[in-house]
Amino acid sequence: MMIPDQKQVTFISATGFKVSFFISFANPALINLAPKLMKVPFKLAALLLLLGPLLGEQAAGQTPGKEPLRQEELIRLLEEKHSTRIFYRQEWLLESAAGPEILEMPIERAVSVLSRNNNLSVYRIDNYYVLAPGSDLASRHTTPDETTVAIGNPLEYGRFPIVSLYGTISDGQTGEPLAGAVIYSQRSGTGVPAGPDGHFSLNLPPGEHRISISFVGYETSARRLYLYSPGEFDFELFEESLQLDEVTIMAQRAESNITRTRMSMISLDSKMLRELPGSMGEQDIIRSMSLLPGISTVGEFGTGFNVRGGSADQNLVLLEEVPLFNSSHLFGLTSVVNPDMVTGVTMTKAGIPARYGERAASVMDIRIRPDDVTGTSLTGGIGLLNSRAHLKTPLFSENIIFSAGARTSWSDWLLGRIPDEDLMNSSAGFYDLTGTLAFSINPKNTITIFGYNSADRFAFAGNSDHAYGNTLGAIRLNSIAGEKISFSINAGFSNYNYEVIESDELRPSAAYRLNSAISYRSLKSNFMYFPDPDHNIEFGFNAIHYYTDPGNLTPYGPGSDIIPVAVDNGQAVELAAYVSDNFTLTPSVSIEAGLRYSRYFRLGEATVYLYEQGVPRTTASITDTLHFGANEIVKSYGGPEPRLGVRYILDGESSVKASYNRIHQYINLISNTSIITPSDTWNLSDTHLKPLKSDHYALGYFRNFSNNSVETSVELYYKRLYNVTEYKEGAQIILNERPETDLINAKGHNYGIELYARKNSGRLTGWASYTLSASIRRSGEEHPENRINRNEYFPSNYDKPHDFSANLNYNITRRWILGGTFAYSSGRPVTLPELYFYHGNTMLVRYSDRNAYRLPDYHRLDLSLTLLENLRTDRRGKGHWTFSVINVYGRKNAYSVFYERNDMTSGSRSNLFSLYKLYIIGRPLPTLTYNFTF
Repeated sequence: MMIPDQKQVTFISATGFKVSFFISFANPALINLAPKLMKVPFKLAALLLLLGPLLGEQAAGQTPGKEPLRQEELIRLLEEKHSTRIFYRQEWLLESAAGPEILEMPIERAVSVLSRNNNLSVYRIDNYYVLAPGSDLASRHTTPDETTVAIGNPLEYGRFPIVSLYGTISDGQTGEPLAGAVIYSQRSGTGVPAGPDGHFSLNLPPGEHRISISFVGYETSARRLYLYSPGEFDFELFEESLQLDEVTIMAQRAESNITRTRMSMISLDSKMLRELPGSMGEQDIIRSMSLLPGISTVGEFGTGFNVRGGSADQNLVLLEEVPLFNSSHLFGLTSVVNPDMVTGVTMTKAGIPARYGERAASVMDIRIRPDDVTGTSLTGGIGLLNSRAHLKTPLFSENIIFSAGARTSWSDWLLGRIPDEDLMNSSAGFYDLTGTLAFSINPKNTITIFGYNSADRFAFAGNSDHAYGNTLGAIRLNSIAGEKISFSINAGFSNYNYEVIESDELRPSAAYRLNSAISYRSLKSNFMYFPDPDHNIEFGFNAIHYYTDPGNLTPYGPGSDIIPVAVDNGQAVELAAYVSDNFTLTPSVSIEAGLRYSRYFRLGEATVYLYEQGVPRTTASITDTLHFGANEIVKSYGGPEPRLGVRYILDGESSVKASYNRIHQYINLISNTSIITPSDTWNLSDTHLKPLKSDHYALGYFRNFSNNSVETSVELYYKRLYNVTEYKEGAQIILNERPETDLINAKGHNYGIELYARKNSGRLTGWASYTLSASIRRSGEEHPENRINRNEYFPSNYDKPHDFSANLNYNITRRWILGGTFAYSSGRPVTLPELYFYHGNTMLVRYSDRNAYRLPDYHRLDLSLTLLENLRTDRRGKGHWTFSVINVYGRKNAYSVFYERNDMTSGSRSNLFSLYKLYIIGRPLPTLTYNFTF
C-alpha cells in the first residue's frame, strides 16, 4: 500500500548520540534499515513508540472452539475492520497462528499483541501502523508516560521566531468539542482556553515543549512536542485514560507542492540533500541545482549558475542570510559550502517573496544553523582530492550549541602526476571554515552567531598565481514580542577579494599584481504577525552598504616596469521596506501578495564625466567633469516592487498557480567572458549605467500521482528585462576608469516551458527535468558604432534552447546504492571569426555577428556506487564508501573557445592567430571517498 509521505524516526542513545531514519510507506521493506542508518542533524524528529502499558500483559491465546488464523490473514481483517493500514514484511512474522479473538480487541491493543507475539516493535504514524524489528531499542529509550509529537517542516526550522500550534480539543470517546479546555506550555509559561468549537491557537517559540491539556472531569493529558514550523495537532481527553503512548510524526507533507501558494520553489531538507548527486565524493549543493528545471551553467565547471536565462550575478545566494559573491572553489570545481553543515536549502525562481530583493533572477537560501543536540557528533569524509569534517556539540548547557566545519584540498599531488609539463608545474588548492554558535537566552529570545572564511589559490606553470576568497559573518536575534507577533534582527557582512600575480622569469619587467574587492554590510529586520492559523503578515526593513574596489595594478618585483593604475573606489547604499500578506481565501484559493519599495543612492567620493549629446560616449566626447565629496549623493534610483502569488486547488492531487514579481538590481558583474571568473569586477549603478529591472510572470500546473509518491509539474515563464548590461565590440573591462564608454544598457526577453517529474519513494528514486527556452537581447543605440547586431535581437550568452537532466538512485540492496546523473544541453552561443586577411605579416580577423554560432552540444554521464555501513553493527562510529566516475564516456565538452597568438618559432609568422577549444575534463575521472559519523 502506497502512503503519501515519508516519516523520520530518531533514536536517542544513552551516550547522547542520535540515529535517525526515514520510513517510506511506498517501500516498507526499508523499515528494517532504521536502527542502523546514519545520524542527521535534527533535534528529535520523533521518539520511538514504547509498548510499556502492555508489557505486563500476557500474549493472547487461542479461544477454544475457534479456528486460528494465519497472521497475514488476521492483519488483513484488522485493516478492513478498522479502516487502517498495517505495514510489515512477511519474513518478520513467525509461522505460528493467532487466535481470532484479536479481532474483537481495540486496534491499538490488537496491533500491540501482534507485535509482541512476533518480537517486533509497533510504530503509529498518523492513522497507520508499522511492525518492524527493534523492540529492545524502543524499550530502552522511551518511557510509558512520554509522548513526543514533531510538528511542521524541519526545513523551516529557525525561520520563524514564533510558530503557531493550532487544532481542537475534544472528548476522545464521543468526539464532542471541549469548550474551555486549557492547553498550557510549561516552557513558555503561556496557555489558552479552547473556544466554543474546541478550537485553540497557541503561539510558541520553536523547539521542544511539554504541553499539558486539562478540563474539569477529565484526566489531564501531557504531551511532549517539538515544533519546527506552524502546524496543526488535535488533542483528545478521556474520563478514563485508554490511550496508548504513541509517536506522531509530522514532516513536510507529501502534497505540499500542490497546496502551498508559492510556485517555482525547490525546498530540500537534510534527507533530500543526502540524495543529491555527488561531486568528488560529496554532495555539491549549489551545482546540484543546475540539474533542476530552468537552472543551468555555462560551462563544464563554470562558476555560478543561470536561472531562466539570467546571468549568474542575478542570483542571490544567501549563506545564513548573508550573500556569497563567489560560490565556487577552484574556478567551479566544487561549491564553497560544506554539505555536512547544511540543514536546508530553498531555491525560489519566481514569485519571490517581498522580504527578498537585491538580485533579479532567483534566491537560494542556505541554512546551516545548528539545531538542538543532546550529545556530541562528528561527521566528515576523506577523499582523493579533498576532505571535510563537521563537529556539533552543546557547550556548558543545552542552551548553547556550537557547530563547526572545515574542508581542505590536496589536489597538488594529482596535478604533479598529469603527463603535461605545464600542469606538473602548477598547483591548486582551497580551504573553507564555517562556524555557528546558538545561545538561547530564554524561551523567547535566541542569539545566533555565524562566521565563514574560504580561500582558493591556483598557480599555472609557475608564471600566473591566482588567489581569491570569501569572508562572511552575521549575528541574529530571534525574539517573541507577543502572543501573535515575533521578529528577527540580523546584522551581517560579506567580503570578497581577488588577486592575480603574473611573473615570468624571462620577462621580469612585465611582472605585475592586480587586486580587486567588494564589501557588503547589512542590517535587516523582519516581523511576523499571525492573526490566525490561515493568515500571516510579514513586514520589515533592510539597509545595505556596498563598497567596491574595481582594481589596482602595481609592479611586482624590483625589475618590473609596470606603471601603477588604480580605478576609483565606489560606495552606495540600498534601502528597502516591505510588507507581505499570505492568507487563505477559500479552501481552494490562497493568495500571497506583497509590496517592496527599494531606494538606491550612489555616494561619493566620485568623479562623473559628462559627454556631448548626440555622439557616442568616448574620451574625446567628454564635455565636463563633476567631483563629489565623501558620502555626497551622486545619483539615486528606486521604485516599487510588487509581488503576487495565487494558488487554486483543482482536486486533492492537482493545482494551478500563477505569480508575478518585479525586482530592481543595483549591482552588476562586469566580465570579459560569459563564464564568471574570479577576476570579474562588480559595478555599482551610477549616472550612466542604470539599474537592472526585471518583470517576471509565471504560470504552472502541478499534479501528483500514486498517492503523492510521484510529483510532476509544468511551468511557463516570461521575463522582461530593462537596462541589461551589454558590451560594445572590443570593450576593455579590466582597469577601465570610464566603463560607461564600453558598456551600454540593453533590453532582454527570457521565456520558456519547464517539465519536471520526481519519484520520492521505492528502490528507485530521483527526478528528470526538461526545459525549452530562449534568452534574447537587443540594443537600442542611436549611433551605429554602439549598436550590437544592428539593434536586432540576438541570443544572450546564456541562451540554451534545450536542457535535459536526470538524477536517479537505485537501492540494489540495503547497503549498496547505485547513482547516476546525466545532463544534456544545447551549446551556448559564441562569436567566431568568419573572414581573415593579411596586412603585411599581421593576420586580421573579421568576426561574425554577436553570438551567431554555438559551441557543440554538451552532455555528460556521472556514476557513483555507495556502500553503506554494516546495518548490524552496534559501534558508535559508522562510515560508508563512495566510488564515483565523472564523465564516464570521456566527452570533451567545450569550456570556451578563444583566439591566441602562435608561439614564435623558426620559420613561423609571429602575428598569426589560431582558434582553440578549451575543455576541463576530457576523460573519465574516478574518485573515492570515505564518509564517517561518530
